[in-house]
Amino acid sequence: MACDAMTLFLHPFFHAIGDLWSWFTSGQNATACGILIALLVNIVTVAVLVRTLRAVNRQARAADRQAEAAEAQATVARKQTEVLEQQRMATERAANAAEEQAIAARSATAVADAQRIAAEKGVEAARIQSELTRHEMLARLRPLLVVATRAPQNAGLPDLVYVENHGEGVALEVRVIARRPGATGSIGIAHNILGPSQSALVGADLRDVKREGIQASYESQDGRHFVTVVEPSDSGFLRQNTFEIDERGGWLGQFKIPEVG
Repeated sequence: MACDAMTLFLHPFFHAIGDLWSWFTSGQNATACGILIALLVNIVTVAVLVRTLRAVNRQARAADRQAEAAEAQATVARKQTEVLEQQRMATERAANAAEEQAIAARSATAVADAQRIAAEKGVEAARIQSELTRHEMLARLRPLLVVATRAPQNAGLPDLVYVENHGEGVALEVRVIARRPGATGSIGIAHNILGPSQSALVGADLRDVKREGIQASYESQDGRHFVTVVEPSDSGFLRQNTFEIDERGGWLGQFKIPEVG
C-alpha cells in the first residue's frame, strides 16, 4: 500500500521528465538543443582557453623575468669574472714588480758588498803599504854598529878594535863601555857620530874585548835607541848581537850579526 502511495506521488514528476525529454528529442527542438549545447561547450572551451592563455602568458612573463634575471646574473658574473681577472693580472704584475725589486735589491746588495769588500781591501792595502813604507823609512834611518878588528900599520902590534856603521842611518851619541863586572866609565872612541859605512877607533885592547866583552850604545836620527853587545869568546871571532832598546834600556828586538874575526 505504501509503494502504491509513493508511485502515485512521483507519477507527475516522471511524467514531466518524459515530456521534457520528448521535447528535446523531437525535430527542431533537438537541433536547437544541440546547437545550444555546442554553444555552451564552445563558451566553456573559450573560457578555458582564455584562462589557459592567461596562465601561459603569466608563465611566459615569469619565464621572461627569470630569463632577464638569469641574464642579469650572467652579466654580473661576467663582470665579476672580469674584475677577478683584472685583480689576478694586477696581483701578478705586483708580484712581478716585487720580484724585480727583490732582484734589484739583491743586485744592489751584491754591488754594495763588492764595493765594501773592495773598499776594505783598499784600506787594508793602503795600511799594508803605509806599514811597509814606515818600515822602509825606519830601516833607512836605522844605524847598525858592528865591532870589527883591523891590523895596525906597524907590524908586531895587536889588532885594533873599531866600530863600523853597517846600516843606512846615522849613529848618534855613540858610547862604548866594558862589560866586565865593576867597570865604570866609557871606553874612548875616536868620534861619537858615525854615518853609513863610517868607522871609529875604539881605545880597547882586543884581548880584553874577547875576554870580557864590550857594549856600544847609540841612537838613530828618529830618536830610537840601540845597543850592540860583544860577548866573551874563546874563539878567534867576536860574537855579537844588536838590539833595539827603549828609553829605560829594555830590549825590544834583536838583530843577528855574523861573527867577525
